[in-house]
Amino acid sequence: MSRIINSMGAFVGPLITLLLTDKIGLSTGEAGFFVTISTSMFVPASMIGGYLSDRFNRKNTLCILTLMQALCFLVCGFIELSMIVPVLLLMASFFSGAAQTSSAAMTADLSDKNNRQGAFSLLYLGGNIGFSIGPLIAGFLYRNYLPLLFIGDALTTILAVIIIFINVPETKPQYVIDEEILVDDFERAEEGSAIQALLKRPQILVFGIISILISFSYSQVHFSLPLYSNAIFGFNDGPRIFGALMSTNGIVVVIMTIFIIGYTKKFDASFNVALSAIFWAVGLGMLYYVKSFKMMIISTIIWTIGEILHATNVGVYIANNSPKSHRARFNSLYGIISGSGQAMGPVIVGKYLLNNPIKNVWVITFFIALGCGIIMYGFNAYENRKYKKIKIE
Repeated sequence: MSRIINSMGAFVGPLITLLLTDKIGLSTGEAGFFVTISTSMFVPASMIGGYLSDRFNRKNTLCILTLMQALCFLVCGFIELSMIVPVLLLMASFFSGAAQTSSAAMTADLSDKNNRQGAFSLLYLGGNIGFSIGPLIAGFLYRNYLPLLFIGDALTTILAVIIIFINVPETKPQYVIDEEILVDDFERAEEGSAIQALLKRPQILVFGIISILISFSYSQVHFSLPLYSNAIFGFNDGPRIFGALMSTNGIVVVIMTIFIIGYTKKFDASFNVALSAIFWAVGLGMLYYVKSFKMMIISTIIWTIGEILHATNVGVYIANNSPKSHRARFNSLYGIISGSGQAMGPVIVGKYLLNNPIKNVWVITFFIALGCGIIMYGFNAYENRKYKKIKIE
């Protein structure tokens, strides 16, 4: 319920590019730079959030950080539009990134390998139930009721925190490190820093490096797609069209997640991530030829299937290979690695768009996503051969 309410009120994020260019007056290059800085805030934020979540009470850490994010949005709703707003949005991005590590760690704590995919899928589904409604509302409020975007986002976030605080217990696991040494499992607790623990599990590092380019491709959904909608349908209809596409994305997630998970749960998480990249390549790549709302809807359905596969398997892979003593920090380290792709995407593409037509972005996205799918499939095949050999020996 908390995830549904929070996502239903996620008004600001989907329209951030339009807000910066249309309302604040930044160029596409400047907007791309801002989004990159905002995304880069995840690096220090997740490191701090991961440390706090592994060291102190995870639930309290999550609640406090999320309330700070809400406060930043609330202030934006009561001040005049100026460069102060982007600064507050950067602060909100910081607190959001720090809180995400706590949320992921708590989900892993409350599940095991037998039900973990279901747990992550349920949260993902709940988020998208809300997200199928939020952007559509935001698209209609954007032109004439902009302060309500910030205020609504803040109030729903606060309500979500209250629900968590009342209903979710503290999840931080208890363990005896001497006993953990005898456990033959990648989730066993470890002594030392997160880097030392990571070196004992290099598969997560490899998985994260491949994810850099996957994240670069997907970042164009929130950066280039709203600009592309404006280019095709104009500044009056573009925001509403983009809002409709995001709502379609949420509706497809709500309808298809259960069926997709039911069919793909027999496959390895890394194989499903490879498959997600292929769907992104097709769904986003076809936008090069698309100029109608109907075809953009079809494109959205295709790349949303890729999103479902990616979102419901990445967390599972990380949780299955993370020591319980470092879960939040492992999530933050992985987020830093893969999040660098999200950070590079807007600034690189923003500068590219200064001298090139926006439709060319989808050609680049197609080849990057396709290459990632092929490489990730090879990584999955290598892992299967390696661990099968270890079991035989």
